Amino acid sequence: MRTRLALAALLVSLAFAQTPDLKSIHKIFIDKMPNDLDIYLRAEFFKQMKGKVSIVLDEKDADAILTGISDEKKGTGAQITGRYLGLHDNATGSVSMLDKERKAILWADEAGDRSLMFGVMRRGGERKVADRLVGKLKKALGY
Repeated sequence: MRTRLALAALLVSLAFAQTPDLKSIHKIFIDKMPNDLDIYLRAEFFKQMKGKVSIVLDEKDADAILTGISDEKKGTGAQITGRYLGLHDNATGSVSMLDKERKAILWADEAGDRSLMFGVMRRGGERKVADRLVGKLKKALGY
């Protein structure tokens, strides 16, 4: 019985030892995402985290992989209640940072583009979602 528990504890510690710490992530590969969220995320990484994290174009060169989904509400009603009045999100995104083997989730979060103040004058859509997501990841990385 003791040997089984010891073996189980060893396997658990090995599993956690192989999962990289967020602070060890320096090269990120960004998967293709709906509504071009991946393109906006690349731009935001260069704006907010230049010199701290680099974006690589080949998955095998990366320390971690950023993948996710995006949704955007279209139409006049969504624009009036979302964009102009700031009552709901018109665009939302959810991303997960995976280890390079895609076996463990290192970080995950979601964001929307709702803006209660100055909604018409501020950027919205996928650009705002990318801005918020990279800001949250920057905070999680401790930068």
